Amino acid sequence: MPRKRKQYDIDRSEKETNGFASESAAEDITASDDAPAVVETETAVVPEEGQGEPVDTVIRIGETAAESKKLNGFDRFWIKVWSVIVSAIGAIAGGINFVIFKIFKKRLPDRYVKAFVAIVIVILLILLVTAPFKITVNDVEQLNIYNDGLTPVYMRVADSADNGYPIYKWGYADSRGRVVIACIYDDVTEFKHGVAFVNYVEDKGDGVVENYWYLIDTSGNRRGSLNFFYSTELGASDPVGEFGDDDRLAPVYVGGKYGYINTRGEMAINAAYDEAGVFIDGYARVRLGSTEYFINTKGEDLTGTRFEEVRDFCGGYAAVKQNDLWMFLDRKGDILSSNNAPLVFDKVTDFTNGYALVRNGTTLSIIDADGHYVISGNTFNDLKVAEYFDTSWW
Repeated sequence: MPRKRKQYDIDRSEKETNGFASESAAEDITASDDAPAVVETETAVVPEEGQGEPVDTVIRIGETAAESKKLNGFDRFWIKVWSVIVSAIGAIAGGINFVIFKIFKKRLPDRYVKAFVAIVIVILLILLVTAPFKITVNDVEQLNIYNDGLTPVYMRVADSADNGYPIYKWGYADSRGRVVIACIYDDVTEFKHGVAFVNYVEDKGDGVVENYWYLIDTSGNRRGSLNFFYSTELGASDPVGEFGDDDRLAPVYVGGKYGYINTRGEMAINAAYDEAGVFIDGYARVRLGSTEYFINTKGEDLTGTRFEEVRDFCGGYAAVKQNDLWMFLDRKGDILSSNNAPLVFDKVTDFTNGYALVRNGTTLSIIDADGHYVISGNTFNDLKVAEYFDTSWW
């Protein structure tokens, strides 16, 4: 016997009357005592297995007016964005599970793989936002704009009460451009190892002005209680130097002599030198009177020998001058030699990529880090490759 269906034709006007068309209509229906809270729709379903005749089944679908509110454009946009993100995570997770199955013949629960992918994406986004912004300069060196997450900034903070001229000061901003350490300083250095030197010029009144530097951390708090005052003896130099890359000591000028300060703002090596350089490869060059030598981070002499002039370590060696002749000193305090004889030259450059340019008389040669002559001769008055070496201090 053919099955009978009950058909209901509900046109659009009828739906609107029942509260499906607009929010105002929904409010009218909600306020009416006669308005039905549930709309019933009858439909036929496929009979369950084992039954002969199809049976009409009534499925009730409840829909209130509040659930039928339309989404605005902004909501729809973010729903689409979220859908794309979820789909991408699902696709990546599926790929990972496929690889795992191919290798181990087992599958991980999808929810665990998706959670792992989501965590990795969040971590990558955090690293992308917080990592220092770097610029490649001439394909050789990299410039860190944000050191320890901060960069020095110079901005107008006020106008002079005397002449109305603008007053500019230095401070620090983060990678979002927010000033996080107030612009109150007359000069600053870049942050390194979580600290920076700042210069403050203080008017004490009666014509007394103090010009000094001190150490701060990334929150703008002072490190230590030491002030390092500018002196006319320094000429154009500042009373503070730069912290070493690995050795967290910086030269400072205290009471007419140079010493070294650590990142806690404490004196690590007493001020006893007439000049002091930056620590490189564990050693710093210092001058005492008319002689120069190297000290380690404890203030100990590297060789016990005083030289007429020394240069910073570079490429594992430091150029040192004794009796008007130049030699190369390694970090053990030994002089670079060949056949047990020290190599001496009239002029030398620092080592660059394992090589140094040297000159005896008018003859140029190139040696390697083992003291072997790579290019040598008695008549080479110039070498094209010499352009790659710094001879500005010859």
